[in-house]
Amino acid sequence: MFLIHGILALFLLFLVMPTSAASTAEVAELWTGSVYTSTYRIGICFSPEGKVRGVMRLRTFSGAVDVYHFWGAAKNSDVEARHSSGHRFTWRLLSPERVEGEIVLKSGRKIRIDGVRHHNARLAPDDCAPPAEETP
Repeated sequence: MFLIHGILALFLLFLVMPTSAASTAEVAELWTGSVYTSTYRIGICFSPEGKVRGVMRLRTFSGAVDVYHFWGAAKNSDVEARHSSGHRFTWRLLSPERVEGEIVLKSGRKIRIDGVRHHNARLAPDDCAPPAEETP
């Protein structure tokens, strides 16, 4: 009888234990695309609570790379984030493979972007930065 109570107690303890770290971990994605004569790589991490953070690397035609760290929130298929300079990013997850969005510069200028989503990306753990792209 004691064995049955012990097993039942362990089962009940298992039911009320916090969920595992895997279920509370961030989801990491890499988004890639081009805008005008530049290419971009966005590393973005989604928390279970709907927070997002990440880094956008924009490689210009000349080869220079501009880096933008951003923070924000996601709800359903919409993502909104800001950079400390005042730039605002809005994205919509169209499908498991596609994302579209807009960057609104602090000047008010709007830039439309379309990209490809790469799931389970290996991003920098501290800021979700995408891996450096190989130079041609």
